[in-house]
Amino acid sequence: MKTTTTFSPKRLVMIITMTVFSFSSMTTAFFLMGIKAFPYFIGAALFYFIPYAIIIAEFTGVYKNHIGGLYQWLAGHLSEKIAFIAAFLWYCSYFIWMISLFMKVWIPLSILLFGEDLTKKSTSIPNISTSILIGLFAIFAVAVMLFFVSRGFKGIASTLYFSGILMTILIVTSLGGNLLLWLTNRSDILPNLTASFKGIEIDSSSEQTLVRQLSFLIFAITAFGGLDTIASLVDKTGKQKKQFPKLLIYSSLFVVACYFLGILLWSGGTDLTNLKANHTIHLGNLMYELMENLGYACGQALSLSSAQSQLLAQLFTRFTALTLLLSYISLLSTIFYLPIRTLVEGTPNHYWHPRLRQTNKYDMPIYALLIQGILISLFILGISLCSQYVVFLYNQLTLMTNISRAIPYLLVALAYPAFKKKQLIDDPTSILVQSPLVATLISSSVIFSIALAIGFQLYHPLSEGNLLQSFTLLIGPLLFALIAYLLYQRFHKRKELTRNSWEN
Repeated sequence: MKTTTTFSPKRLVMIITMTVFSFSSMTTAFFLMGIKAFPYFIGAALFYFIPYAIIIAEFTGVYKNHIGGLYQWLAGHLSEKIAFIAAFLWYCSYFIWMISLFMKVWIPLSILLFGEDLTKKSTSIPNISTSILIGLFAIFAVAVMLFFVSRGFKGIASTLYFSGILMTILIVTSLGGNLLLWLTNRSDILPNLTASFKGIEIDSSSEQTLVRQLSFLIFAITAFGGLDTIASLVDKTGKQKKQFPKLLIYSSLFVVACYFLGILLWSGGTDLTNLKANHTIHLGNLMYELMENLGYACGQALSLSSAQSQLLAQLFTRFTALTLLLSYISLLSTIFYLPIRTLVEGTPNHYWHPRLRQTNKYDMPIYALLIQGILISLFILGISLCSQYVVFLYNQLTLMTNISRAIPYLLVALAYPAFKKKQLIDDPTSILVQSPLVATLISSSVIFSIALAIGFQLYHPLSEGNLLQSFTLLIGPLLFALIAYLLYQRFHKRKELTRNSWEN
């Protein structure tokens, strides 16, 4: 079966950009900080995102025909043991995230169909609570996703592309709508920008100021996440493999531009003070409220009647829900496949039982996907039944993955100077970075940014006296790393036994 798909450069740039860019992160940044978000996003872009994009681009350029992704990058330049531990940490973080996404996917569907989030309301079905109903729907979604992904990469690629188109339309709609308000309500622009510049009220204490500033800096860094996932698709991009590194850099610049342009236009088109005065708005419904208000304001700017403006507001809200629903589906289809593929198919043959590596006619590791789906469903079932022990375990696992997800990125940056040194010997015509010193500076910038993020994640709960949360954050990566180490030892012990039996 054909396992690659045909991407034009423009289509691939759109897919990468819309996969990394987060509409919710952009609207949240505007709501929390207004224009004051700019310095944090500039810092995150200059010291983390763009350097990390260069690192990923260079790794994918060299390993464009390998399916190992992150494991392959680290195994060749640090060690096989470190590579496996990092890949296992990376997979665990995505596994926990998938559980959350499968349970959240029904929120935009509810808003799309009914115009409101019904997942927080009581169900009318006797003896079945809303949490159980959501859990059953989520397990059904897991089954559907398993069937969909098992049908091959072509469907995943189509979903990514269609989701990218909708997200592009949503961004253009939001930016265009705010630009219309800039043009038609010129007297409001300066007051709105002033209100946006004031942003949030910072406590006078220097400790609270530091905590809030670091909080938003970490938020800005995480807003640029996802490059590692999309980079794992490089071997599936057909004729664009050679261009993939350059397209990754172009996409990264588009992502940065989308964040800055979005925050600026929202700041001029919307009165942030009035927005925050509405106590029904929270980060969970922020995107939908903003788009609904924008739709109504655009209707008024176009001299539509109140009823017509309300209809336009509903159209904006429903389209936002449709876009977010498709984004969740495309994200789930990607992370349901790529992390398990890297962990099982990208590692050496002797690591796993041959059945786990067995693929179906669509070149998908069907048994590994099936086991993953069953485990996710069991977690969802336990959570939806409100088992206090399972819910507690899930909450602790979620905390554990916060740092576990960051450590593999730090290791990739750590491996980059050794990779670059070898690359300059093997291929002196490197298209991006031709100096070992520059490579070291890029690596150091990313390492410092990630170390700062990890340090703050540990410090923040401590500053609030939450010792359990800090302990969980710290013990998480240690526990996952221990499990990975034990698995690695088992794999190699089995390899030695097999080798000795052959010799005898």
